[in-house]
Amino acid sequence: MDRSNAAAAAPPPVPMAAPVVPVDLTVVKKRLGGGGDMAVHDPSGGLAFRVTAADGCGRRCGGRALLDASGSTLVTARCSEGVWQAFRGISWEQKDIIFSTKIMCASPDRKEVQVFVPPRSTFEEQKPTYILVGNPSRRACTIIKGNSIVAQTNLPYKLNKAIYSRRKFRVTIYPGSDNILIMAMVMTFLVQK
Repeated sequence: MDRSNAAAAAPPPVPMAAPVVPVDLTVVKKRLGGGGDMAVHDPSGGLAFRVTAADGCGRRCGGRALLDASGSTLVTARCSEGVWQAFRGISWEQKDIIFSTKIMCASPDRKEVQVFVPPRSTFEEQKPTYILVGNPSRRACTIIKGNSIVAQTNLPYKLNKAIYSRRKFRVTIYPGSDNILIMAMVMTFLVQK
């Protein structure tokens, strides 16, 4: 067998597997007067996302924008007639809609929100793509798709602390989930009334 021919026929590359470890993002909400602005940090402490008031909407209408670390708008969300809608970038056009939400249960201790991602899911169909269940004041939320938990938020409890700050919380995103979509859903869950 010719050695040059054997070297030319290298084996095909092995495909990389998707990450199998959940990603923990830390969210820090600005102090009073910050208007609900938040900074989201990756596991190494670097800035991953920011949440601010949406351009052209201001804080008066409650619109929010999810920005990447460089300040580019990834998702813009607004509330219209009790329904939150999230759009790609800075668009407000229906063709750029990412998801719509509908509050199913709201009490002081528990909130359930159904998320409809077009084109597979609409309000008329009554089958949500995601369900968010939790308590916004405790920064607790579980995001469910079908029968699987895709992400969770919770306060970072420490054994030696008696009082916990609700300004800082953790978002755990499980493998196979879209980080931007999950953060946009968390953003709307926490600001929904």
